[in-house]
Order: sequence, then C-alpha cells, then structure tokens
Amino acid sequence: MSRPFVIFLSTIAALALILMIGCGDRESAAQKLFAQGKYQEVIEKYADLQIAQRARAMLAEDLVKQGKYDEVLKDFADTRAAYQAQQAKAQQLIAAGNFRAVIDLFPKSEMAKSAENKLATELYNQGMFDSLIATYPESESAKQVKDARAAEAFEAAKKMKGEKQIAALEKIMKDYTQSPIYKDAANLLREIRQPADLKKKAESLKKTTQPPTPTKN
Repeated sequence: MSRPFVIFLSTIAALALILMIGCGDRESAAQKLFAQGKYQEVIEKYADLQIAQRARAMLAEDLVKQGKYDEVLKDFADTRAAYQAQQAKAQQLIAAGNFRAVIDLFPKSEMAKSAENKLATELYNQGMFDSLIATYPESESAKQVKDARAAEAFEAAKKMKGEKQIAALEKIMKDYTQSPIYKDAANLLREIRQPADLKKKAESLKKTTQPPTPTKN
C-alpha cells in the first residue's frame, strides 16, 4: 500500500471522527437545553435533530397550559396538544354561548355535536319546529318533534277509511322511517290489506277451478 494512499485513508478517518464528535456535542447541547425546558431554543438551533420534535410537543403542551389555544391550533396542529387545545377552545366558546363558532371551527368534533344540540334545543323552546327539523334533523329535539308528529298522523289515519286511510299510512311510513310509529303504521296497513289480498286470491282460484263453458253444436 502506497504512502499517499495511507495518508488519504488516515485523513478520511480523522474527518469522520471529528464529525462524530461534533454530532455528539450537538446532541449533548440539545439535551441540556431540553432538560432546562428551553424548548423554543432547541427547535431553533437543532431543528434537524430528533429531539426537536419532542421539544415541539412539549412547547405545545406548555402553550395549552397558558391558555394560548389559537397558537397551538395554528402552529402545532400535528401535536397531541392540538386536540387538548381544540377541546379547551370549544368549551370556552360553549361557555360563552357561541355555539355557531364551535360548529364552524370544529365541525367533526364531539363538541360540535354538543353545540348543535344546544342550538336545536333553543329552536325547540321557541316552537320553531320546521326550522329545527330542517337545520338539525339528527338532534334529539328534532327526533322528539318527528315522533310527536308521527303519532298525531297515525291517530288521524286510524279514523280514516278505505283508500284515504291506506294513503295516510303509506305517507307515515315514508316520512317517519326512524319513528317507533313506523311499525304501528306498517302493522295496521298489513291488517287492512290482508282481507283484500285474500279476496283477490279467492277470486283468482275460483276462475281457475270453474268448468269450461260447453260449446254449442
């Protein structure tokens, strides 16, 4: 092995050792800052190190404790603390009666459902039942209104006769599929139609069993 080549290999090894020592020093410095709770400084100086992600998570949690929910949701949306900030922000808005903001900001959250129920209850208490059903059809208040209307329609249908009664029962089954009254309407409709169906079957059977009409010579 030639002397120049040996020198080359020695140089490469020395550089690698220097880099390793340097990396170790950076890791140690970052760890020290992290232990001191200087998370922002870790993020700024050592963004390329894995510890920077841990520092972001810890910084986000600190911001939540300080009540800086908007900042967490904006700058740290990828951290676990973002969920905590979302919950806290939503509760804050609900406490202030700002239910619409909760729905707009966090449309798929459980807190949004809670806000919708609050708004639905307000419409119910105001007697605005049509608006309630149109705006919050899945709310408990809307369900109460639809069940009451279904029961009222069923009581009216029971007093009807003939085709008018059948049409009324069919409408109840179409409009109130989730109501307990649906089953009652279906059972009554079946009872009404059963005699007619039996009569049709009897007439059909009678036709098939009649002797052929004799032909004239």
